[in-house]
Amino acid sequence: MPAISPERDAEPLSALRASLRYDVDVAALLPRFKSAFTALDCDAETEAFLAAAQRGRHGWLRTRLHRLLRMFMSDFDVNGLLDMYPLHVASSAQWRVLLGPERVARLLDVGAGSGRVTRTLLPFAEFVVSTELSKPMARALRRTGIECHTIDVSLVDAPGPGFDLISCLNVLDRTARPKRMLRRLVDRLEPGGRLLIALALPYRPFYYQRATTPAPLERLDCAHETWEGAVNQLVARELEPLGLTLLRLARAPYLSFGDAERGSYELDDALLLLKKA
Repeated sequence: MPAISPERDAEPLSALRASLRYDVDVAALLPRFKSAFTALDCDAETEAFLAAAQRGRHGWLRTRLHRLLRMFMSDFDVNGLLDMYPLHVASSAQWRVLLGPERVARLLDVGAGSGRVTRTLLPFAEFVVSTELSKPMARALRRTGIECHTIDVSLVDAPGPGFDLISCLNVLDRTARPKRMLRRLVDRLEPGGRLLIALALPYRPFYYQRATTPAPLERLDCAHETWEGAVNQLVARELEPLGLTLLRLARAPYLSFGDAERGSYELDDALLLLKKA
């Protein structure tokens, strides 16, 4: 679940829309990254999610039950079990701005959750396979008809041939071994294949180990407190050394339904599209 945003109970939809961050200080990006920035904005699908979040905010009873179960299970497992906190990263139209209109043959979506975000990527591939470690989330994902493997891709490869596009959306800050994960994902890309990453900044990593959230065994080198500074570090220090070239860069809010305690939840995502040499 994204981190707590300011209380938004009484705000109209227009105020929520206006508060979302898509702007970037392009001058603060490294010179070779500036041309990659692609401006997005709050489109109709994002507005629809905001409206649904206002209508579908989880009530007191489900919120209390969620807090109780978190004493025994991971936050993410509880979300899957109770079908709570739907998430939104980008719409299919926004992905099209970054990815272009072409469909690829094979897409791997890593850490796909319940599949809500995966479904926004379905128009861009002939065949889609996913991975998800949370068993309740994986069950929900399979019910949507998307093939799902309950594996940790930092340790085990997804089955089948290589992929033309791999999406890793809000996973690198919730895994124990993000560096190893990145290396293995690049290995699974076909030559010229693309890697789509979403990462919440500032970088505040942990991973789920049942009801605990220990620090990762590896940390990405992108600890700068500004959004632009962290992006510079992430690409220059972690991604380019893997043979990846930055094609597109965007900023978008990572949104979640609220509950009895908060009106909504939001993190500040960097969206990066990179190409394997």
